[in-house]
Amino acid sequence: MKKVFKTIALVAVLAAASTTANAQLYLTGSVSMESQSGKSEDEIAGATVTQDKDPENEFSLGAEVGYYFAENMAFGADITYSHWKRKNANDKKVWYAENRVYINPYFRFDFVTNDKISLGAKAEAILGFGKDKDNDNDQRKVSELGARIIPVLNYKFTPNWSAGVTFGSLSYKHNVEKDANNEKNKDINNTWNCDLTLRSLTFSVVYTF
Repeated sequence: MKKVFKTIALVAVLAAASTTANAQLYLTGSVSMESQSGKSEDEIAGATVTQDKDPENEFSLGAEVGYYFAENMAFGADITYSHWKRKNANDKKVWYAENRVYINPYFRFDFVTNDKISLGAKAEAILGFGKDKDNDNDQRKVSELGARIIPVLNYKFTPNWSAGVTFGSLSYKHNVEKDANNEKNKDINNTWNCDLTLRSLTFSVVYTF
């Protein structure tokens, strides 16, 4: 089976301001785009059949604000909008789309801090809502509640500039999907997830005044 998978992610920090010797206010913006397509090979009646996979596209836009109230502790929140769409490879008029808005307050604690490196973790609550829709105009309302832990690393390469990296996460989500026309029809899912894939890898650049 062959697979083509492409991911483009951009994370840009918009501003950071120092308010006291041990306190920092920061604002971060992020944009990410992901496209997935490919082919599958299956053996049917002794013959190899190659088929196109359904193409998928995802776009997200986010902002984050946080405040270091101590040298190694911060409170913050991020808000993200995401749009995901999958089309039928054989009929592009057949599609399914998901729209989500997430508001995630968090607490960050740095285990290691020095003049160059800050290594720690973010513990955040997940508050999400949105709507799913397909080409037949069938709609489902979606709500999500959960929690997530994310490792974080920052490296200061000049007095004013630093780079940030996150990789991996451990999360729990409680997801409820309701029929938009009859909310008595609903699906409830509880999910634990340990994500160590490249999709969890993000980079950021921070400027401090």
